[in-house]
Amino acid sequence: MERSFPMIDAHVHLEKGSYTREWLQEFIFYAQERGIREIYFLEHTHIFRECSSLYSEMFQYNGYQQSWYCKKLEKSRPLTDYLLFADKMRRESFPVKVRFGLEVCYSQQYEKEIEKLKNSYSFDFLVGAVHFIDGWAFSHLRQPWKKEDCDLHKLYCRYYELLLKLADSGLFTGLAHPNSLQCFGAYPVGNYDEMYEELAGKLRRNGMYIEESSGLAINYGDRQLGMNRRMLEIMKKGKVSILTASDAHIPRNVGLYFRDMTDIIEKIDTGRQQRVEIHKGFIARKI
Repeated sequence: MERSFPMIDAHVHLEKGSYTREWLQEFIFYAQERGIREIYFLEHTHIFRECSSLYSEMFQYNGYQQSWYCKKLEKSRPLTDYLLFADKMRRESFPVKVRFGLEVCYSQQYEKEIEKLKNSYSFDFLVGAVHFIDGWAFSHLRQPWKKEDCDLHKLYCRYYELLLKLADSGLFTGLAHPNSLQCFGAYPVGNYDEMYEELAGKLRRNGMYIEESSGLAINYGDRQLGMNRRMLEIMKKGKVSILTASDAHIPRNVGLYFRDMTDIIEKIDTGRQQRVEIHKGFIARKI
């Protein structure tokens, strides 16, 4: 049966390999296996030396983050390597459609630098991501944290405030993994409907999409798949474009869990209280 929801993987990274057709083709192989029709390839700004100005606040936050970013700078690549590769691949023929963009670490104080980056280079899309809360890199696996040590409601309010600023900046095509704060099992506490509705309005007015991402399930072992149900309901009700995304860094993760995510998206209007959890590499559906 043909699905009404397009099978797109809007978030796939090449950075663990070299910029070659052979490496890209490995991702395309898994895309075909899982019925993906289009891939959005993108790279993190932190791997490019031209983007170093975006990381001053994060760098100064603590010793671990300083060490992490120093190592990234040592291995950094020129952005032109990626752009030249993207131009070359756009002229090639593939069994799935490919796009090439950038995942930008967003902080409000660096909007001018991001705008300059956007205007200086040619990308098919630019997706914004909140990876830092006032300099704190909350999603680093080597810097885990416990929900019991935080005021989760206050923390989520600040996180959503940053998502709102990102959506309102007019700099981006899409919003990456809006659920990433729950990477260590800290799920939202409280009611955020007003913030979700405001976010939906800003995304729609600025022509942006939002990712329904399996990345936390893949990369962190998160037991919840995609956005929390209330956020997803409000995004869909607000007519925001929703694109499935894996945040894949290796080929075999392209399109992983997408059929389950698309089922959730397509059935969200039925009123069925469907929840999907991850159990040791397979999907267990609870109704």
